[in-house]
Amino acid sequence: MTAQTVPTFLVAGAGRSGTTGLVEGLRTHPQVFVTQPKEPHYFALHGQPAVFAGPGDAATINRVAVTDTESYLGLFPAEHDGLALGDGSVSTLYYAGRAVDEIRRINPEMRVVLILREPVERAYSSYLYMRARGFEPCEDPLEALADEPRRRADNWHHLWHYEAMSHYSADVETLQQGLGRDQVGVWFHDDLVADYAGTVSSVLRFLGLPADPGEGVGVPRVNVSGTPRLPLLQRTIVAATRNELLRQTVKRTTSFRFRERIRRSSLRPSSVPAQVRDHFDGVFSADLAKLGSLVDGGGKVPDWLPRVPPSSSEDVPSGRI
Repeated sequence: MTAQTVPTFLVAGAGRSGTTGLVEGLRTHPQVFVTQPKEPHYFALHGQPAVFAGPGDAATINRVAVTDTESYLGLFPAEHDGLALGDGSVSTLYYAGRAVDEIRRINPEMRVVLILREPVERAYSSYLYMRARGFEPCEDPLEALADEPRRRADNWHHLWHYEAMSHYSADVETLQQGLGRDQVGVWFHDDLVADYAGTVSSVLRFLGLPADPGEGVGVPRVNVSGTPRLPLLQRTIVAATRNELLRQTVKRTTSFRFRERIRRSSLRPSSVPAQVRDHFDGVFSADLAKLGSLVDGGGKVPDWLPRVPPSSSEDVPSGRI
């Protein structure tokens, strides 16, 4: 393994919390390298085939996942002058119990970056994202939430796990215990929205990188969720993403930022409906209480995360369903 380049950091999740936006900001730094694909899902799925069975899974995660060590390390340049090299797989956090030993094996000094979002907003954003991509069959989010246990049992991949992916504490704790708290950095979606460039700069410092005058400048919000402004345009976008030849042609002939502007302009921002809030009433309370005890006591945290002294949360269950 010493003859190959190994990653030094992972942007590990949570999904639908701004990880893509962060990764695109990190890419602007001349000494940062992030893999293509951004999400090879190696640490979550290493040593096993990607055979998820949900709508669209064959054309998305099953197609891009890189699950053997040689191929994964081959995503990184053999010769480089980078100071930070990594990937952006949000599955790493969700499958932390499976990932942590492999992270230690590949690089015991790995730095892990987490971005967390208010759990109900994250779950609803994930639902809207799958709807916008034309995969989610349920028009009613409550119907989709009720169907989640069946979907998990039938091996639909992690983004379909709307509620389960919003329980963070057990996975954060697993990474902290396995790697050490100093190697696991936690930021929040709220930070990205309020101060994008400042958040990117903070992550760069965590990764041990010198300041770059252009870091984060001009990088748009990416992978936003919402409801379609023009259903016909949205259906056209969905059809284009499912046509592999067309999709690759568009990627070669347009910039990432241009494609993201088109996608973003096709969606109307949508807040969490009251019935979805009611559905989740109290569901995440214990998990957030535990999470509050895991976050650095000297750091700034959003209003949705309670601050709990570590000694008072020892018996609080993780909340993972």
